[in-house]
Amino acid sequence: MEKHHILDNLPNDLTLEQFEPLVKTDSVLIERIVSAAHVTPEGEWYDQVRNEWVMVMQGAARLEFEGGKVVSLNQGEHINIGAHVKHRVAWTSEQTETIWLAVHY
Repeated sequence: MEKHHILDNLPNDLTLEQFEPLVKTDSVLIERIVSAAHVTPEGEWYDQVRNEWVMVMQGAARLEFEGGKVVSLNQGEHINIGAHVKHRVAWTSEQTETIWLAVHY
């Protein structure tokens, strides 16, 4: 059993957004996501089969939901997104990496 810190060992290459599973079972996935000015390509939407609770641990982001609602998330803020609620990442900080903690359940 090892102790880890969510902000340690960030990937060196952030050309692509990085998804790192921290815990994975049949019923839950907890992952760290590292974004560096990444956005979901225009016209593409996440449409996930599980609910997702997500928190911004560092940086900032904006999520856009189908229908036009936009939610800004700053450090420490979180949101629960229901299964099949279409959404996309509209913006993440250019000044620092945005570190997300996501729980898919």
